[in-house]
Amino acid sequence: MDILNSLISGIFNIVFQPFKNIDPVWGMLVVSFLTGIIMLFIFKATSDQKGIKRAKNLVKGHFLAIRLYKDDISLMFNTMSNILASNFLYMKKSMRPMLFLLVPVAFVLIQIGVRYEFRPLNVGETAVVSLQAEGGNVRLSEVILDLPQGLKLDMPPVRIDRLHEISWRILAEKAGDYEISFKYGNQAVKKSLVVVESLVPVTAAIARDDIGTTIMNPSESSISDASFASLISVVYPEREFEAFGFSVHWLVAFFVFSLVAAFGFKGFLGVEV
Repeated sequence: MDILNSLISGIFNIVFQPFKNIDPVWGMLVVSFLTGIIMLFIFKATSDQKGIKRAKNLVKGHFLAIRLYKDDISLMFNTMSNILASNFLYMKKSMRPMLFLLVPVAFVLIQIGVRYEFRPLNVGETAVVSLQAEGGNVRLSEVILDLPQGLKLDMPPVRIDRLHEISWRILAEKAGDYEISFKYGNQAVKKSLVVVESLVPVTAAIARDDIGTTIMNPSESSISDASFASLISVVYPEREFEAFGFSVHWLVAFFVFSLVAAFGFKGFLGVEV
């Protein structure tokens, strides 16, 4: 999974590179529009375009029949049942391409999410970093956090033995892309921590033997199976996303922009949706 994540993350790093130091809305706009257009190509290649067009025409014809024969109650009810049947046919024709779209759209959403769900720390801000040990054999008092210059410990660690967890609060003194290290005996595990004002991927957590965490945090490798740690997390601030003066969730902005692109170009590309 780490290899696939690295490959996809590398592609998206190139795509987002021109938008790192400008308003985040432009990166969202471009990626959403590209996604909408690519979705059209996939939909066209995997769907029965003639069947979809025929089903849409049937629906339109039945609605026209309702207007023409609105005084005939029995015909009206018959036409309404035909509309339901035609809609079912349309949905059936659209189901297959939608299934083909699920995986690529999911990967796009994950890559957008690591850039827009949270933001990096600013200089002067603090973040809580937590480590969950593998099993109960690790003595939390012997786990050492090694910080590079530019970061400093803001308060002593807090240990929760029942959860096999230890947390530190870290203060960002200088901007940078840091790597913090957790040591236990002769073992060490590392985690990135970013303090920049750019649009970059933010990895909130890395895990051992947790495919969900690995998939949702693709920009950093998972924890080795031999490590003493099972989970390391950083509480980053949530990103406040604004699109042309409106404060919206990034997920809403993505779907709006991608749908606008898809419906705007479907006629030009000759796609029935």
